[in-house]
Amino acid sequence: MLASTVGTVMEWYDFNLYGLASALIFGPLFFGSSSTGGTLASFATFAVGFAARPLGGVFFGHLGDRIGRKYVLLITMLVMGVSTTLVGLLPTHASIGIWAPILLIILRVCQGIAVGGEFAGATLLTIENAPPGKRGLYGAIPAMGTGAGFVLASGVFGLVSMLPDSSFESWGWRIPFLVSFGLVLFGIWARRSLEETPVFTEVKKSEEKVRFPLLHTLRTQPGAVVRTMGITVSGFVWGYLIQAFALSYATSDLDIPKTTLLWSIALASALSIATVPMCGLLSDKVGRRTTVAIGLVLTCAFVFPFFEMLETRSTPLIFLAFVIAIPICKDMVFGPQAALVAEQFDAKVRFSGVSTGREVGGAIFGGTAPFIGTALQSSTGSTVPVALYVVAGCVVTLIAVFTGRETAHD
Repeated sequence: MLASTVGTVMEWYDFNLYGLASALIFGPLFFGSSSTGGTLASFATFAVGFAARPLGGVFFGHLGDRIGRKYVLLITMLVMGVSTTLVGLLPTHASIGIWAPILLIILRVCQGIAVGGEFAGATLLTIENAPPGKRGLYGAIPAMGTGAGFVLASGVFGLVSMLPDSSFESWGWRIPFLVSFGLVLFGIWARRSLEETPVFTEVKKSEEKVRFPLLHTLRTQPGAVVRTMGITVSGFVWGYLIQAFALSYATSDLDIPKTTLLWSIALASALSIATVPMCGLLSDKVGRRTTVAIGLVLTCAFVFPFFEMLETRSTPLIFLAFVIAIPICKDMVFGPQAALVAEQFDAKVRFSGVSTGREVGGAIFGGTAPFIGTALQSSTGSTVPVALYVVAGCVVTLIAVFTGRETAHD
């Protein structure tokens, strides 16, 4: 559990750094524009990472079902760490012109491929070791690494953003990316002695392994794959609108200092380290569907007040907005998610089913969320369409959750 969670923290530190940099600095540095066009171009490369995640999900899902969970986790960690470090070494648009965004996109694709296999591998490692009746809790513990990774990313980025603007834009932004190399070495060390899960070991002994797990899944359990995609929609839309679009909108349109926003998100994500496993545990007690439904209702009720609180430009209200949005609204949906999607599939194809369904959903709904949010707000001058977009995502997730049976007590 420790090795799985530590590695997840490291990987999501890397992946979330890119989202922060896309909102704050990549537009002028790599696309030569600080206008809305530059921001949209930056968010488009952010989406490219999500588009690559299904490739990682399919590839690493196959490896995870064929050779085991632990090997996948070591490979994804290495690919992510090297890619992120190289982002910190890239020359900018002013130095090499069009090659700057091209190289940035290539590295973002590598990040996406790596993270495409991380979530499924890390959560399955704990879920398949969980005692009876505790899969929600055990699956949520490594999942909280996504919040911890964002805390780390926000904290480091918050510190370097305190530099004078000229220093931050010339070299300060590179520091968080270069720090990744040391973190990934620590993550690999933490995962070096992992053992396979009893579930996979049993599948291997019984010779039930499937030659092409994804094809088998799509042929025998296509509904589970589609349902997994739907289950993830709300968390992806709401989560990445908060972490990327809201950050860009609040700094550029509302003139809120970026340090205020970064520390607000960091505080909310820090609280999320506790609330994610709490929500996973709650789903073990009252059921996955009930827990997720409560979170979806809370999200729909709060999305309009969230943007209104940002528009007050009041620092206490900004902090409160993020604290309600992330550890309360989002985590009620996200906390049970690892166990809920894992319970949709048979053990012999579980890695492929979870990683493919989740990462295809991420590519369609997560990576595009900041871009769509920015386009909706800039074309209408209002955040109301953005809020309605979040509500629509909640409806899709609600339908997906309730078309399947309750699995918490199986």
